[in-house]
Amino acid sequence: MALRTLIATMGFDERHVLPSLRLMPYDRLVLVAGRETFRSAGFRRLKVLEPGLRTVRVDPFDLTDALESIRGTIRRAVGDGPVRISASGGTKILTNAAILAAFQEGIEAWYCDPDPVRLPVLRGVSLAAAFSPAEGAVAHALHGPIGHDHLVTAVAARGFARRTVLGAIRSLAAKGLVELDRDDGTVLVRPSPRFALFRDQLRAVPKKA
Repeated sequence: MALRTLIATMGFDERHVLPSLRLMPYDRLVLVAGRETFRSAGFRRLKVLEPGLRTVRVDPFDLTDALESIRGTIRRAVGDGPVRISASGGTKILTNAAILAAFQEGIEAWYCDPDPVRLPVLRGVSLAAAFSPAEGAVAHALHGPIGHDHLVTAVAARGFARRTVLGAIRSLAAKGLVELDRDDGTVLVRPSPRFALFRDQLRAVPKKA
């Protein structure tokens, strides 16, 4: 029998979580929050209402840490049944991480405070669908700063036209995922700070047929 999992973010006030518990059907509740939340009176009150809830501790001020933890939680839960996220409580960084994780993994995301608002995430459509095979090939080849011409040649060797590779690099730069710098006359391509947040999706893009 499938288990419906609700992943909810929380700060110090359980009142930001309670509307989602009333409105979202679930069999298993997973609470994502920082260490101080789990020491708070709000968490203790919520634990009385939901003694079987599970917890995932994250740094609510570190987007990468929260994102990776929530994505891991989603991936473990989807094998048991449908998963929803309620990004209604906690720091702005934590709620943004929850929404981004839902977008990357293709699950429903909601904001319930107090009325439910479904966020613009398409269930079953992962972020990998937003990137072309050439962009995925560039990401596979990009592990650090690399000469622009060398990168183009390496990706073109995988069966892509040079103009397609050039367009993919420009597209990734426009999305803020790679940076182009000039060093002693050589143009270097390097991963941007945001690249790490999307690395898995970029490298999951289907290869060129």
